[in-house]
Amino acid sequence: MMNANTAGHRTALLKPVGLAAVALLALTACDNPFDASGGDSAPSTEEPAEGTEAEAGAEEVPEEAPTFGEIQEEMWEAMLAADSVTIEGEVQAAEADLDELFEGIDEDAVGDIRISGSLDGSDAEMSYSAGEGNAFTQRTVEGTEYFRGEDFGTLLLAELDDEVAEAVDEDFLNRVMEDQWVEFSAEGEAGAYSAEDIFAEWQSELAEEDLDGLTGEVAEREGQEVFVYTAEGDDSREYVVSAEGEPYLLAWEDEESSYSFSQWDAAEQPETPENIITLDEIFEAVAEEQGWPTDDLEDLDNLDEDASGEQ
Repeated sequence: MMNANTAGHRTALLKPVGLAAVALLALTACDNPFDASGGDSAPSTEEPAEGTEAEAGAEEVPEEAPTFGEIQEEMWEAMLAADSVTIEGEVQAAEADLDELFEGIDEDAVGDIRISGSLDGSDAEMSYSAGEGNAFTQRTVEGTEYFRGEDFGTLLLAELDDEVAEAVDEDFLNRVMEDQWVEFSAEGEAGAYSAEDIFAEWQSELAEEDLDGLTGEVAEREGQEVFVYTAEGDDSREYVVSAEGEPYLLAWEDEESSYSFSQWDAAEQPETPENIITLDEIFEAVAEEQGWPTDDLEDLDNLDEDASGEQ
């Protein structure tokens, strides 16, 4: 079920890598031969304020679950109105286009995803991992994007053509970006991935499937009263919705992927990384190491517009 939202955001995700590849290629114009930690958010330890979850959780849970159609609209409204959330899950590489994003990865491999922070992605962090060498962590703080350096080096080399990639010393590139975060200006836009966009895609997708008549049952999951809806068919799925307080989606599972949703309105927003390196600094280091002229680096600010037209 990841394809619906991934297709719309892969280009945005790859844009920083594409810009860097174009910039390195620009250095060849003069006849050249050419973490930081993931920063998992700590669960909130604050007690719910009176008049919010404390009172909402005290509401009586109905003996029978409403149909999915009766709760779905309210569920999406509550989710899209939230300020923040944490999403964690597992998804098959092919379902998330991960086999195309990372060269050489098996399409049957399962990757772990985590998105946490503001719903609109302006202050959030996303990490994705499908085995050693096939991972990335992206952080957006106040509209500025940062890529964990170790991951960015791998992605950058994968984007370059073979001849150019062979001319760049991978070990040197990794040393330049080791323990660094590569900075990109998002020009006021949200990050490549946002929970808000994902939810909007899923809402549209489920509306087309006409699951209004789907019945559910009242159950208890991890000490919380919930409504559980199971859709049988070619792709058996389960949706778990909170029966206490706001009807937030708490879990979504199908045959290829599974997601959990927590820390609604309580997910911590990431901070600006301490160790930051810019694209210009990376290009200058590579050019100096290769003995290439760096005069053209002054024109790299114009590459954003040029590269955007090629995406």
